[in-house]
Amino acid sequence: MPTYSGFSDPGSTTATALNTASSSYIGGSLTSTSNIFQNSIGGSDLIDTYKFTVSSSSIVNLNLDGLSSNADLYLLNSTGGTITKSAQSGNTSESISTSLAIGTYYAQVYDTASNTNYNLSFSANPILDSGRLATDNTIANAYTIPTPLSGSNPNYSTTDFVGDQSGITDSSVIQDAKDFYKVDLASNGTLNITLNGLTADANLVLLRSGPSIIQSSNQTGTTSESIVTSSLAQGSYYIQVYANTKNVTNYGLQVAFTPDQVDNAGNTLAAARNITTLPSSFSDFVNSSDNLDYYRLDLTTLTNSDALVDISLKPTSANADLQLLDSSGSGIQSSQQSGIATDAIRRSLKAGVYYILVTPGTGAATNYDLSVSTTPIAADQAPNTQNTAKNIGVLTASQSLNEFVGNIDTDDYYTFSLNSNSLFSLNLSNLSDNADVQLIDSTRVVIQSSANTGTANETINTSLSAGTYLVRVYTSGLANTFYNLNLSTTAQAHIIDLNPGSNSSSPDNLTAWNNTLYFTANDGSVGSQLWKSGGTVANTSRITNINPGSFNPANLTVFNNKLYFTANDGTKGTELWVYDGTQSQIFSDINPNSASSNPSNLTVVGNSLFFTADNGTNGREVWVYDGTQLHLVKDIYSGAQSSSPTNLTAVNGKLYFAANNPSNGTELWVSDGTVNGTQVIDIKPGTLGSSPANLTAVGSTLYFTANNGTSGYEVWKYQTGVASLVKDVTPGNNAVAPSYLTAVGNGLYFVKYSDDFKPELWKTDGTSGGTVRVKNDTTQAPNIGFGASNLTAVGNTLYFITPDNATGLELWKTDGTDANTGLVKDIWVGPDSNNSIPQSLINFNGSLYFAASDGSSREVWSSDGTALNTRKVSNIYANGNADPAKLTAVGTRLFFTATNGTNGTELWVI
Repeated sequence: MPTYSGFSDPGSTTATALNTASSSYIGGSLTSTSNIFQNSIGGSDLIDTYKFTVSSSSIVNLNLDGLSSNADLYLLNSTGGTITKSAQSGNTSESISTSLAIGTYYAQVYDTASNTNYNLSFSANPILDSGRLATDNTIANAYTIPTPLSGSNPNYSTTDFVGDQSGITDSSVIQDAKDFYKVDLASNGTLNITLNGLTADANLVLLRSGPSIIQSSNQTGTTSESIVTSSLAQGSYYIQVYANTKNVTNYGLQVAFTPDQVDNAGNTLAAARNITTLPSSFSDFVNSSDNLDYYRLDLTTLTNSDALVDISLKPTSANADLQLLDSSGSGIQSSQQSGIATDAIRRSLKAGVYYILVTPGTGAATNYDLSVSTTPIAADQAPNTQNTAKNIGVLTASQSLNEFVGNIDTDDYYTFSLNSNSLFSLNLSNLSDNADVQLIDSTRVVIQSSANTGTANETINTSLSAGTYLVRVYTSGLANTFYNLNLSTTAQAHIIDLNPGSNSSSPDNLTAWNNTLYFTANDGSVGSQLWKSGGTVANTSRITNINPGSFNPANLTVFNNKLYFTANDGTKGTELWVYDGTQSQIFSDINPNSASSNPSNLTVVGNSLFFTADNGTNGREVWVYDGTQLHLVKDIYSGAQSSSPTNLTAVNGKLYFAANNPSNGTELWVSDGTVNGTQVIDIKPGTLGSSPANLTAVGSTLYFTANNGTSGYEVWKYQTGVASLVKDVTPGNNAVAPSYLTAVGNGLYFVKYSDDFKPELWKTDGTSGGTVRVKNDTTQAPNIGFGASNLTAVGNTLYFITPDNATGLELWKTDGTDANTGLVKDIWVGPDSNNSIPQSLINFNGSLYFAASDGSSREVWSSDGTALNTRKVSNIYANGNADPAKLTAVGTRLFFTATNGTNGTELWVI
């Protein structure tokens, strides 16, 4: 409701009144919306005058409240004459409600005591004028309801107005204290009259001509009035609506007539009226001499199944009661509402014969309407115990189930599992009766329940960790209902904001250790330091505060239940450090004093930690820590020159890598950590070398790419001490090496290129015959454009991204066969340039998670390999680019970096 304050003080006369109709305030005549003017009076300002207009004959309401001392309220006509006033004592609120004709009026607030603030509200509701304001005020002038009420025309309704403003003589006030209606009944029956929609006190009377009162209703205030009379004889009657003194109100009048019925129901069990169709409705009557009405319900014949039975009994003029009986006439359930309230029975029943009995209340005589309907109940799909619960499997998206609970099936149990921490939502809906729900953990403890009354939906929303859970849907008492159960789960994403505000902490080097994430970040105070997180803000903390601004830890690697990393303490340069879960300390000073050895390529091989470093004397070579001693493995390029080892890879307890020296060029090497056990695997003898790269372990086999000088760059393998070419996939001495070597199960996938960079996706089992192109058609994806990339294994399925003319750059998958290689989902629908560009693909608890764009935002997505279950699982930056990256699985949590557009690039977790 609009409220106005701070305006210039209203004048004390009608000539200087504040005009509420101006565009600064109401902007016209009063409406049903209250408009409030806040001001004060007192001292030399004893009167405030407000001008308002009424554009149609209306009930005008003025209210003065918020008083701290006495003030009165006056209503004036257009010439300033007083129409009426409200003068309560003390700080009691003042109010005026009256019926006014079209025109201009004034409200005045009078100060009678001392200073006071006030709220003055104005509203008006148009009078519901039937056009009979001055013509239906006596029985002689009663308005005749047009159609005589009978069985074919039983109802009449209208709206009108009554107003008794006794003592008010102003011609602006509309007076209409009484309305009379004449009703003609075409037959005997029950008359039901309702007066409602009141805004002030009005009453209702039913009369015979004469007049003599048959019945009246005199509720106080705005309570609806009601008259119900049974056994009225055919003829004419009068209905009077009148307003109590000083009251004005619109009203609604409804008149309903129910003719007396003919008795069709049997009066004994044997003579019961047979229900032959469903649903069925019956109209009949009961009284003291006809006090048993039986109906026979044969579910075996009518539904041939268990059924939910709904029975409704609506008496029209007096009390009647309802019973459901079994085949022998014994009571199953009853309903005994008082008066003419509807009796209802809702019960689930096994197939069989039942009876319905209608009886009158003590001394009552009434017509009634009986309705019977049934809904067949299908065979129960949700077992009734926890141990036999219906298993709906791993819940990864949304799942809906439809079932029934009631008298014959009081409990339904479902079990499901979650693979990751998730926001779980349950909605029990489409209820026709009360049912409740519980969420139960694997130890049979109730986690959360929802037990709303009636047919209100039941909902549960909570965070759950990975595990197995039960859902119980149940009823009690006489409740019976079908239901829809929707279960859904969304992996949760929440921010761990390390550098508050718009600045970024830029988390990096995300590494899992003992179900905890270790990483580097800059909180804006001491530069990049080592941090850890258990997935919440509370259990995220900075581990180090060393050499602020220049510590720069990197290369985080877990070895022997400790975390090794490189960092610069400002004294000994960038060297190898260790964190044992309690403290961080420098582990070695390979290049003494302030010089840096810059360790990198940290690689765990069995019980040894290998890495590359430069001690300032031997150049960059391979070093090893075997848990006891740290030493240079071998000076492969003798002297201060570096062999520049790369691609450090563990296979069968040994380290494989590529390195360079003057004798062999860049070749493949193997090491057990000793000088003698570090040997070259010379694929291309001579000083040029085979340039091995892309070292990838598949079980006990090492795959890599190399050039032997005759076959060009191809995929090789090293197994049982022998290096061999897998297959000359691109005949001739080609110059472009295969890439994206990826282990999937016991096989290897890779992308091979021709010299003009045309890509093809291939797979191999290590044999020449088992090295084949995955998709045969070289004119279609993934063998076009820049081909497949971001190859990622989830189980025995390879996921990758590739461009396609019809869908753009999207997510694909393969099981290695041509038929099962294809698009997972067109996430950003449409051809190029509608590219979702999936990135940071990762296997998280058996599902693929990745970052992608759908055209509106870039968020984290998950997929089980089907389009249906490929869905967005975060909503970090709606309609923006959250730019999720560095997805890292830590137990049941998925960590990554992202921005919500407000907090910069920070750590997030699902």
